[in-house]
Amino acid sequence: MTKGLLQLYPTPGRSVPLEGIYLAHALHRRAEAETPFVYGNFISSLDGRIALPAPHKATRQVPAALANPRDWRLYQELAAQADLLVTSARYFRQLASGEAQDLLPVGEQQRFADLHSWRGSQGLSPQPDIAILSASLEIPVETLASYADRSVHIFTGEDADPEKLAALEAAGTRIHLAGTGHAADGRQVVQTLAAEGYRSIYVIAGPSVLFTLLQANMLNRLYLTFAHKLLAGEDFDTFTWGQELHPAQTMRLVSLFYDEHAPEDAGQLLSCYDCLQP
Repeated sequence: MTKGLLQLYPTPGRSVPLEGIYLAHALHRRAEAETPFVYGNFISSLDGRIALPAPHKATRQVPAALANPRDWRLYQELAAQADLLVTSARYFRQLASGEAQDLLPVGEQQRFADLHSWRGSQGLSPQPDIAILSASLEIPVETLASYADRSVHIFTGEDADPEKLAALEAAGTRIHLAGTGHAADGRQVVQTLAAEGYRSIYVIAGPSVLFTLLQANMLNRLYLTFAHKLLAGEDFDTFTWGQELHPAQTMRLVSLFYDEHAPEDAGQLLSCYDCLQP
């Protein structure tokens, strides 16, 4: 990839290469005291769609009109800085049915070899560990074998099904009851991960997991790619949903780049925001 980006904020008008713009944020070094740095990432259409139904698929997928290798490179750069990924049970169900977009990053393809070298130079493990947030615990046990080289944590509520917990624990996962009822509480999740020694946490799950962290004021930064496409549709995911936040989460722009080269020459905005704590 040699085509560059136009920086709009800060220092507007500067042309910069795509590769490395998010590695430069050094997210693995931003944790404070015993508090991890938690960040998330989405690609969205201009009308707020991150996933739509796909033909012959049981689950909503990132629309082909949005997905592009330039955004995917930056997704991988964010993963390269994490020592733990937060995902959901839905990803593992998609993996079991052959509908998952890819294995959890960092990608093993040759084009990401520089990111693996970078992780090694920073003292990070070859791959980030995994935390799964799930109320249902509908996680196909056979899919966990793909991640036998990583520590896999499962967070759920105190009312979780004991038989499902036993099966998942027997598969080598670590179980954490982190909330009343069936769902995990975002604050307890992050506090438990902090106690486990994790410092940079990359949230790659869908809207309900992001809401869980927002509601608990546990998200530090959000990366959003806005592809210049309008998709419409009545059955879709947007990047967060849940009851209205009171007060509303205030976001402060950190950086903004214009990429005219993707998707399909429509262009996209690469934005980064810090979450200001109330």
